[in-house]
Amino acid sequence: MEHVSAIITRFIRQNMEERGLGLYFTDDDKLLAMDENYETQFKFDLVFSDNDFSCQLLTRGEKGLQMRERFNISWTNAKGIREFMEYIRNI
Repeated sequence: MEHVSAIITRFIRQNMEERGLGLYFTDDDKLLAMDENYETQFKFDLVFSDNDFSCQLLTRGEKGLQMRERFNISWTNAKGIREFMEYIRNI
């Protein structure tokens, strides 16, 4: 059975690929969504635990990457997970 963390990571990857961005892991397990020139457009700092996951989302701004949103969602909060996914879809 697939863990929810894998579903979330796959969702982010698919969403970024639909935008023409590649998703790359850093050495410290951050996700970078980069364009064809390897300019980082989004940075996802995901932390998964036994009870929940958190995500800090940075986006490209005038002065480089800037904090856009923070999430902390319990695994049992299906509505929160759906809202997180909808937010990612709409950024």
